[in-house]
Amino acid sequence: MKKKSHSQKSKVRQMIVLSVDGFPAHYISDPKYHVYFPKLANLFQTYGVSEIKTVNPSVTYPAHTSMVTGLDPAEHGIYNNTLSDPFEKNDGGWMWYAEDISVPTLWDLAKKNHKTTANVFWPVTVGADIDWNLPQYWRKKIPEDDKLLRVLSSKGLHKEAELAVGTPLNDVTKDEVKLKTATWLFQKKKPDLMFVYTTDLDSNHHGYGPGSEKALSRLLELDLAISQFLTSVGAFSPNGPAILIVSDHGFASAEVVCSPNVVLKNKGFINEETRTYQLTFKSAGGTTILLPAANVRIGNESIQSIVSEIETQCPGAEWLPANNDNALSSQIHPTTLGLFRTKQPMFFSGTRKGEVFSKSPTKIHGHGYWNENPEMKTIGFVYDPTGNKHKFESVKDVFGIVKSILGLKGKKETGSRLPTKP
Repeated sequence: MKKKSHSQKSKVRQMIVLSVDGFPAHYISDPKYHVYFPKLANLFQTYGVSEIKTVNPSVTYPAHTSMVTGLDPAEHGIYNNTLSDPFEKNDGGWMWYAEDISVPTLWDLAKKNHKTTANVFWPVTVGADIDWNLPQYWRKKIPEDDKLLRVLSSKGLHKEAELAVGTPLNDVTKDEVKLKTATWLFQKKKPDLMFVYTTDLDSNHHGYGPGSEKALSRLLELDLAISQFLTSVGAFSPNGPAILIVSDHGFASAEVVCSPNVVLKNKGFINEETRTYQLTFKSAGGTTILLPAANVRIGNESIQSIVSEIETQCPGAEWLPANNDNALSSQIHPTTLGLFRTKQPMFFSGTRKGEVFSKSPTKIHGHGYWNENPEMKTIGFVYDPTGNKHKFESVKDVFGIVKSILGLKGKKETGSRLPTKP
């Protein structure tokens, strides 16, 4: 029998990208937490794990889109979890739709390279050109949403998955069900590249706080479920898939709330009666950006007056003007006039009601803080069956790592292919 060449041996046919939303890097660096994810901790110790930087804003949808494009939010078009929508006309809708991504993605690149793709709940995938697509989407988080998912998923796939797994699949489904669905999808359809997204750790961190008993107990359960999933897809076995495990951001807790849109309303830049605005702050939690309405120009004196009042009323709020930092418009949002950030335990709210500054009755657990803040660092893990090592410093590196392991030809593109959304 003819021996395989080195290049043939090194070829990786399949790869899985698994996201564990809201996994703080300090869980890795502090050994006291390792008992809550013993199987993953052993995996990380065996193959290595990186503490990586997220993007700004450090929230889920921008970060996950940066993973699959290799670019910052200002370049790929997913600026926050939700649109800038000062008067809630979108009824709380998120940026679910792949058409809002203004540059090619990993699934687009895979398609060009004649590779098949699959997805279980990866963010911003409604309408994505994915062969077997089960996108994340909800409206009221009731059983009626299941009908929406059946329509938005690849034809017949949602029902097929539910029948195979024996459990309803929707946004309130536990991660164990999503991982079992991913097992079925990988075994049944045999995609070259599969994306899998889990949410329960993030939800428990929001609800109870990082390091809380509730969150850590859930992490222990997820650790087992993830280990079972990796075994079920043949990871770390001969001819098994490459594995990339990543998270999108860390977590911090806030004790006070700053509501800068109250200042804009008081100064007349937001008009409740006419439901119009000239300026609005779009909050990400630990940061908030100032955005003008379309075709509106505001003088520097007016902006400085707004900034001064907010800085006075919200101790610890730090203003970064866009004109002094081009990175704001090139990395975060192309039309931003500037942003507030903080290193204090403070949460920026988008509300237009109440006081500008107030003490929260309970701690607010979240993220969205400046990505240089240590609490926002998260994790990145790569298993390449060929033994090659990969530089993993940012969530944006996911794009290049997947491209390298699967041998995808092509490059990330910074030119917009669709009009920019507000």
